[in-house]
Amino acid sequence: MRIAPILLPLLFALGACSTPTEPADPRALLAQNRALWGSANIRDYQYTITRYCECTSEGSGPVIVAVRSGQVATARYVGGAAVDPQFSGLFTNVPGLFDLIEDALNRPAAAVSARYHASLGYPESIQIDWVAGAVDDEVSYRITDFSTLPRP
Repeated sequence: MRIAPILLPLLFALGACSTPTEPADPRALLAQNRALWGSANIRDYQYTITRYCECTSEGSGPVIVAVRSGQVATARYVGGAAVDPQFSGLFTNVPGLFDLIEDALNRPAAAVSARYHASLGYPESIQIDWVAGAVDDEVSYRITDFSTLPRP
Protein backbone atom coordinates (compact mmCIF):
# COMPACT_ATOMS: atom_id res chain seq x y z
CA MET A 1 0.00 0.00 0.00
CA ARG A 2 1.47 3.39 -0.95
CA ILE A 3 0.96 6.55 1.06
CA ALA A 4 0.55 9.69 -1.01
CA PRO A 5 3.75 11.79 -0.70
CA ILE A 6 1.70 14.80 0.37
CA LEU A 7 0.51 12.91 3.47
CA LEU A 8 3.97 11.89 4.71
CA PRO A 9 4.89 15.27 6.25
CA LEU A 10 1.56 15.24 8.09
CA LEU A 11 2.18 11.70 9.38
CA PHE A 12 5.64 12.67 10.61
CA ALA A 13 4.28 15.81 12.29
CA LEU A 14 1.50 13.90 14.04
CA GLY A 15 3.83 11.13 15.11
CA ALA A 16 6.26 13.61 16.63
CA CYS A 17 3.66 15.13 18.94
CA SER A 18 4.24 14.76 22.65
CA THR A 19 2.35 15.81 25.73
CA PRO A 20 3.80 18.43 28.08
CA THR A 21 4.98 15.66 30.44
CA GLU A 22 6.87 13.76 27.72
CA PRO A 23 10.29 14.68 26.41
CA ALA A 24 10.30 15.92 22.80
CA ASP A 25 13.63 14.23 21.97
CA PRO A 26 12.99 10.98 20.04
CA ARG A 27 15.82 9.17 21.87
CA ALA A 28 14.46 10.21 25.26
CA LEU A 29 10.96 9.12 24.24
CA LEU A 30 12.32 5.78 23.07
CA ALA A 31 14.21 5.21 26.34
CA GLN A 32 11.23 6.29 28.44
CA ASN A 33 8.80 4.01 26.65
CA ARG A 34 11.22 1.07 26.44
CA ALA A 35 11.56 1.32 30.25
CA LEU A 36 7.78 1.59 30.65
CA TRP A 37 7.32 -1.55 28.52
CA GLY A 38 10.00 -3.38 30.51
CA SER A 39 8.37 -2.48 33.83
CA ALA A 40 5.04 -3.90 32.60
CA ASN A 41 6.79 -7.31 32.30
CA ILE A 42 4.39 -8.58 29.65
CA ARG A 43 5.72 -11.78 28.09
CA ASP A 44 2.61 -13.22 26.40
CA TYR A 45 0.70 -10.94 24.05
CA GLN A 46 -0.51 -10.40 20.52
CA TYR A 47 -1.04 -7.45 18.24
CA THR A 48 -1.77 -6.64 14.62
CA ILE A 49 0.90 -4.83 12.63
CA THR A 50 0.59 -3.24 9.21
CA ARG A 51 3.54 -1.84 7.28
CA TYR A 52 2.89 0.96 4.80
CA CYS A 53 5.62 1.01 2.21
CA GLU A 54 6.42 0.59 -1.45
CA CYS A 55 6.58 -3.19 -0.98
CA THR A 56 4.72 -6.40 -1.69
CA SER A 57 1.57 -7.36 0.19
CA GLU A 58 3.55 -10.18 1.85
CA GLY A 59 5.81 -7.56 3.37
CA SER A 60 3.07 -5.22 4.46
CA GLY A 61 0.39 -7.34 6.15
CA PRO A 62 -1.68 -6.80 8.19
CA VAL A 63 -0.19 -9.55 10.33
CA ILE A 64 -1.28 -10.86 13.72
CA VAL A 65 1.84 -11.47 15.79
CA ALA A 66 1.50 -13.77 18.82
CA VAL A 67 4.32 -13.65 21.35
CA ARG A 68 4.91 -16.31 24.00
CA SER A 69 7.58 -15.95 26.70
CA GLY A 70 8.88 -12.87 24.87
CA GLN A 71 9.48 -14.68 21.54
CA VAL A 72 7.36 -14.57 18.39
CA ALA A 73 5.35 -17.80 18.45
CA THR A 74 3.27 -17.18 15.32
CA ALA A 75 2.91 -14.54 12.65
CA ARG A 76 -0.18 -14.91 10.48
CA TYR A 77 -1.79 -12.67 7.93
CA VAL A 78 -5.24 -11.50 9.00
CA GLY A 79 -6.69 -13.97 6.47
CA GLY A 80 -5.07 -16.85 8.39
CA ALA A 81 -2.07 -17.82 6.25
CA ALA A 82 1.30 -18.08 7.97
CA VAL A 83 3.87 -15.41 7.11
CA ASP A 84 6.51 -16.79 4.74
CA PRO A 85 9.84 -17.19 6.61
CA GLN A 86 11.54 -14.71 4.24
CA PHE A 87 9.24 -11.99 5.60
CA SER A 88 9.10 -13.11 9.24
CA GLY A 89 11.82 -10.65 10.34
CA LEU A 90 9.51 -7.78 9.41
CA PHE A 91 6.93 -8.83 11.99
CA THR A 92 8.69 -8.91 15.33
CA ASN A 93 7.98 -8.70 19.05
CA VAL A 94 7.71 -5.34 20.85
CA PRO A 95 11.44 -5.18 21.75
CA GLY A 96 12.13 -5.64 18.02
CA LEU A 97 9.96 -2.58 17.29
CA PHE A 98 12.02 -0.56 19.78
CA ASP A 99 15.18 -1.85 18.05
CA LEU A 100 13.81 -0.71 14.68
CA ILE A 101 13.30 2.82 16.01
CA GLU A 102 16.74 2.85 17.60
CA ASP A 103 18.36 1.63 14.38
CA ALA A 104 16.67 4.40 12.39
CA LEU A 105 17.84 7.00 14.91
CA ASN A 106 21.40 5.65 14.89
CA ARG A 107 21.90 5.39 11.11
CA PRO A 108 20.54 8.23 11.04
CA ALA A 109 17.40 8.25 8.95
CA ALA A 110 16.27 11.62 7.56
CA ALA A 111 13.17 11.57 9.78
CA VAL A 112 11.99 9.24 12.52
CA SER A 113 8.92 9.56 14.68
CA ALA A 114 6.92 7.24 16.87
CA ARG A 115 3.81 7.36 19.01
CA TYR A 116 3.70 5.12 22.08
CA HIS A 117 0.93 3.57 24.15
CA ALA A 118 0.34 5.83 27.17
CA SER A 119 0.39 3.18 29.90
CA LEU A 120 2.33 0.23 28.43
CA GLY A 121 4.89 2.08 26.30
CA TYR A 122 4.82 -0.12 23.19
CA PRO A 123 4.96 1.71 19.83
CA GLU A 124 1.54 2.30 18.30
CA SER A 125 2.92 3.90 15.16
CA ILE A 126 6.36 4.36 13.65
CA GLN A 127 7.31 6.50 10.66
CA ILE A 128 10.74 6.41 9.03
CA ASP A 129 11.99 8.38 6.05
CA TRP A 130 15.38 6.88 5.33
CA VAL A 131 16.64 9.46 2.80
CA ALA A 132 15.44 13.07 2.56
CA GLY A 133 14.08 13.85 -0.88
CA ALA A 134 14.18 10.23 -2.04
CA VAL A 135 11.03 8.65 -3.40
CA ASP A 136 9.56 5.38 -2.09
CA ASP A 137 12.04 4.86 0.77
CA GLU A 138 9.57 5.78 3.51
CA VAL A 139 8.02 3.14 5.74
CA SER A 140 5.34 3.43 8.39
CA TYR A 141 4.06 0.89 10.89
CA ARG A 142 0.71 0.79 12.63
CA ILE A 143 0.28 -1.45 15.66
CA THR A 144 -3.32 -2.16 16.70
CA ASP A 145 -5.43 -4.65 18.64
CA PHE A 146 -2.82 -5.23 21.33
CA SER A 147 -3.89 -7.71 24.01
CA THR A 148 -2.23 -9.86 26.60
CA LEU A 149 -2.54 -13.62 26.26
CA PRO A 150 -3.21 -16.05 29.09
CA ARG A 151 -0.23 -18.16 30.09
CA PRO A 152 -0.25 -21.52 28.31
